[in-house]
Amino acid sequence: MLLAKSSSLLLKTMHRAKSNRTQTGFSLVEVLFALFIITLVIGIASQVAANSVRNAQLLKEATFARWVGLNQLDLYQMAVDNNSPEPATEGEEEMGNMPWRWVRATSPSNSDILLEVKISVFHGENSTDAEPVAVVKAYIRPPSAN
Repeated sequence: MLLAKSSSLLLKTMHRAKSNRTQTGFSLVEVLFALFIITLVIGIASQVAANSVRNAQLLKEATFARWVGLNQLDLYQMAVDNNSPEPATEGEEEMGNMPWRWVRATSPSNSDILLEVKISVFHGENSTDAEPVAVVKAYIRPPSAN
């Protein structure tokens, strides 16, 4: 009986010692969960950064393409105003250290006194783009109406 009492007393003492002890570190589950969260955050941040860089490049290209189209539109307008021979309907130009290919199409508009001029700008000469990077449209007076 004395042995039973002493073992019971020993178990109670061990239980109290465990409950009085404070935790001094993180468990393996907590560390793994923290690493999982950090991995998710880094992955999402890298995707956002990559998309931002890609969007900046697309905006830069679209801006240069519009400038090429506006330049060609101005050249066509000057040729019409000065009764010069009509410039070429397609060509190549460099803008922003990038080669561009442009195509001009003219068509009658709903108005008898206006002509629709549409300039489509594509990536450089080696590219086989199906869709233009930029399209610039304007309505001008045809040479016969001046």
